[in-house]
Amino acid sequence: MTPPSPPSRLRKIALLLLKLAFCAAAVWYLSDKVTYYDYVRLGSDPDRPLRLLSETASTLVVSDGPDGQSRTVPRNELARREQLGKGQRDIERGIRHLATTADWNWAALAFVFLGPTTFVLAWRLQLLLATQEIAISFRDSLLLTFAGNFFNFAMPGTTGGDIYKAYHIARITHKRTEGITVVLLDRVIGLVSFLLLAAGTILAFWRTDLIGFYGRWVGYLTLSFFLAAGLFFSRRVRQWIRYDALLTRLPLGDKLKRIDDTAFSLRFHRGSAFLSLITTMASHFLIVASMYFTARSLGIYHSTLHTDTHLFWAVLLAAVVGFLLAAVPISIQGFGLLEAVFYKVLVDGGWATGSQMLALTLGFRLIQIAWSLPGVVVPWLGFAKPARQELAQVDAPILPQ
Repeated sequence: MTPPSPPSRLRKIALLLLKLAFCAAAVWYLSDKVTYYDYVRLGSDPDRPLRLLSETASTLVVSDGPDGQSRTVPRNELARREQLGKGQRDIERGIRHLATTADWNWAALAFVFLGPTTFVLAWRLQLLLATQEIAISFRDSLLLTFAGNFFNFAMPGTTGGDIYKAYHIARITHKRTEGITVVLLDRVIGLVSFLLLAAGTILAFWRTDLIGFYGRWVGYLTLSFFLAAGLFFSRRVRQWIRYDALLTRLPLGDKLKRIDDTAFSLRFHRGSAFLSLITTMASHFLIVASMYFTARSLGIYHSTLHTDTHLFWAVLLAAVVGFLLAAVPISIQGFGLLEAVFYKVLVDGGWATGSQMLALTLGFRLIQIAWSLPGVVVPWLGFAKPARQELAQVDAPILPQ
């Protein structure tokens, strides 16, 4: 086993610098949309936020003027709802206030609802591996899933949890390529599940302004994906374009053929594939519910245009698009990409302020990290973290970086 070549190291350093630059740009973009302190908007000038210094049941002390002089105003001078734009509030709470006054009952629900998803995903991995006659116990599948989550959510760097799982699955079976491909298919089924949930939401609210640009984009993406899937699993299409012959002509054609055979074999395991999809949809419903409860804990519960019932569907739509974009490897943990989508859906949609939106995305990441922490003990239970040179043999040429 040889260590990665210098060009490989340079590529990883360049990718890390790109991610850091993107995150810095995201912080700069959010800097004038997110506040640390509380601000108020008065009916006399609702477009000009004033810093809130203190408050009582009937009065507010605000900082006003070029020298920051304070003055007291009655609460009835606050801007009325019809004077406010999308994402604006009469009192806009900053990050400090949101962090110290979060409703822990809603936050506890968010934590509890996210917990079962790890067990569902572990069972799905075991089921998919069984379609390739790769036997793995639920205990081992659960340990690998916890470890994968830990390396995905709690650790920096370019080595993700999927590569960790792929390495150990390849180590315990002689069907190395098939095992690694199942890890990829595991991700694909997650994508399909999210798209189906989004499609249901879009169909339900197609003629309303809840959907907007992103909703229609997801709808078109869903149709394109299922059209491509239909073509992929069609034997007639494969024969017509001589698909197998094309694969053999490509670099690493033999590996690509085995990967293709593994994916195509799901056509003959429809029961397992369907069961995997249904359980995945259930786990994603729990993820969206957890994000919804996180939003409620931060005081996000209604819009100037919609009710709190619609908030759940807005969170679902933002989560689907946000997680899809966050998977693009140009950011650390999708920071900036996820926030951009949530800003468009929740802030422009009138549900939240910029500070509430950022508190929501960061708060949910903290819940994900908390549930990934059990994965830290997995290397001491028989699944040690492989050396960098061993990982290099797994992620290239089969798994994308």
